[in-house]
Amino acid sequence: MLGGGLGSIYLVFGVLEGITHLDEPASLIFWLPALIGGGTLVLVGVFRVTEPGWPSVLLVTGGLIAASAATAWTVLLPLAAVALLVLVVVRSGRSAAAAR
Repeated sequence: MLGGGLGSIYLVFGVLEGITHLDEPASLIFWLPALIGGGTLVLVGVFRVTEPGWPSVLLVTGGLIAASAATAWTVLLPLAAVALLVLVVVRSGRSAAAAR
């Protein structure tokens, strides 16, 4: 739930930044990869990786780092990103323990 919401917010912010900054193409070099790329990595790491493990943790971490650089001003999104990262790592640890 948190991963889907956060990834979707990043994607929506990326689209909105792309629309509102069409007159400043240089700024899009930062905004689009950070927000759309970060949101995509988060969603793939949460929903598409079949085994919750290190690939999921790495994808989510990369997405959160990229998107948090662009949304640090919001304060709430970086806090939600930390919470999501903790949840993904805990889920990964549980799946590793269950596999043993």
